[in-house]
Amino acid sequence: MEQDSAATFAEFTAAWGDLVGAVVRARGRETHLGEDGLTMAQAMLMRAVAALDRPTVGAIAHALHIASPSATRMLQQLERKGMVERHRDPEDERTILVTVTPRGEQTLTRWRAHVTERQRRLFDRIDPAQRPLLIALLREMGAAIEDS
Repeated sequence: MEQDSAATFAEFTAAWGDLVGAVVRARGRETHLGEDGLTMAQAMLMRAVAALDRPTVGAIAHALHIASPSATRMLQQLERKGMVERHRDPEDERTILVTVTPRGEQTLTRWRAHVTERQRRLFDRIDPAQRPLLIALLREMGAAIEDS
């Protein structure tokens, strides 16, 4: 039984490496979407800004589990592209809040549509009988990754 477990684990790690490699290569092929394109990291940051009640740099960094200097650099890039704006909080002038601009909203909407289309193409390639199992496994893997 121990030998079978080791062999199965080796298969798991190989499959995991294949999956991660495919994701990295796919991201490399299509890092940006269009002239105003967003990287995945930038899109995730903009989604965090839109979801937060008080999107400060610290709150954004915390939501994304990244360092504040990393969030600041990404915000500066997005600000140069006209995707976000930073402004003083009218209630507390010491606090800088971030908002997604109308141009940013439009770009994020196009990015979401693009991602959804790619997901649809992937989903359509999966045998319909296997889809419920795949969905369950993806959820289980997500939870396991969060817990580790």
